[in-house]
Amino acid sequence: MNLRHFNNLAYEEIGEENSETILFLHTKLLDKWIWKRQKEDYDKHFKGFHCIFLDLPNHGESISEEEFSIEKSSIEISEFINYIIINKGIKKVNIVALGIGGSIAIEILNENPQMIGNLILSGLEIADYKESESDSIANGLAKAQSEYLNEKSDIFITKAYLRYFGIKKEHYKDMEKILDISINDERKIAFESLNYTIPESLKDNKDIIEKENILIIYGTKEDLNCTKSAIDLKSIFTNAKLVEIIRGNHLWNIIDHDLFNTIISNFIRDHHIKDNSKINILE
Repeated sequence: MNLRHFNNLAYEEIGEENSETILFLHTKLLDKWIWKRQKEDYDKHFKGFHCIFLDLPNHGESISEEEFSIEKSSIEISEFINYIIINKGIKKVNIVALGIGGSIAIEILNENPQMIGNLILSGLEIADYKESESDSIANGLAKAQSEYLNEKSDIFITKAYLRYFGIKKEHYKDMEKILDISINDERKIAFESLNYTIPESLKDNKDIIEKENILIIYGTKEDLNCTKSAIDLKSIFTNAKLVEIIRGNHLWNIIDHDLFNTIISNFIRDHHIKDNSKINILE
């Protein structure tokens, strides 16, 4: 799987001979490596799809001289999606997104709904209102974190992130990449993530909020804000499906990848989600 670029965006792809496309957008501070289990299980779950694993702007190998923002990222990724649509001769792209990747996907949906087919959102953080950047909780947390972590070794920090995301030490080398992000970039990304609010224009767009091909997911072991955000999002997208992953963590796509891949591929294929002991289909 070769690394490719579109403008400043870095991505890998598999199954490019297929027309129906799935774009995977990762969560904050990490990068496209988090989709390794989806790549490995391609033949089992995603055969027949063109799967694209993208580094968000200011993450991984998507280098940018500008500060990160959800708005800027949504514009850049919209341009990439348009390039894929024209290049493949297709009408829409399916999006699977975790965390801040989901916030970016919602912005793309709001501005370019014609581009998006099925939309799967997991582990979003949605704020009730946006703080001023100078007084934000994210900045305070980032400052405290930087002062504390400056005294710790890289090994300690990497292991702390492994514990935070609930993944095994086999991903140590992957998680180590987070150390390359500067404190300023990390602070900006955290601010954008914790202060994302749903656009008012989206809430007033009947064609968007009544879409039926949206799946909203949260895990019971995630931050409570992810649970609240998923429920709030379901109240906006009234025809969306809402699923709870029992004992699901933020990176459940790695931890329980067979369940993740089954749910995602089945929903994209026929909007069917098979009930089992690991999930609750709420609506």
